[in-house]
Amino acid sequence: MSFGPGTYYLVNVKTARHEDLNSLSQESPVAALDLSGGSWAILDLGHAYIHTYMIMDIQWKFIDAGNGLYHIRNVGYGKFITFPDDANDGKQVIATDGPREWEVRVGHEGVNQKDERESIRIFHPGTDKNIDLKDHGDTTAGNIIQLWSQTPGQGQAWYAIPA
Repeated sequence: MSFGPGTYYLVNVKTARHEDLNSLSQESPVAALDLSGGSWAILDLGHAYIHTYMIMDIQWKFIDAGNGLYHIRNVGYGKFITFPDDANDGKQVIATDGPREWEVRVGHEGVNQKDERESIRIFHPGTDKNIDLKDHGDTTAGNIIQLWSQTPGQGQAWYAIPA
């Protein structure tokens, strides 16, 4: 996969292990990155929710920021993925009006290392801190999305599915 600018659904690898990602539907039980708190709730930025449908608040536009980096903007709300202050383990990832640069690294982290579908990890540039589902990929509603040092766990890997 040659990753590049575009609009994607970010589906967590750990939750998509048993799903056919080429035929996701409204009934697909996967965790898609949503920093809005869900379309049915007030704007409560920074929480992971399991979505059983693909809508604009879980579409992310990767915008070329130069030097192989991206700004990542939510299509539905127009907010950018960021975090306050310094990049530390456990730092909550939120969405705000101002962009932050991100580095995308492509790998194979599906069911096994030979999985044909490539996945991505989204890093704070030049560090090992990447976007992570809290508690080793726990998709319980209300769990935060956070920065964490890279681990071999699938809770930090995402399938970038073109919207």
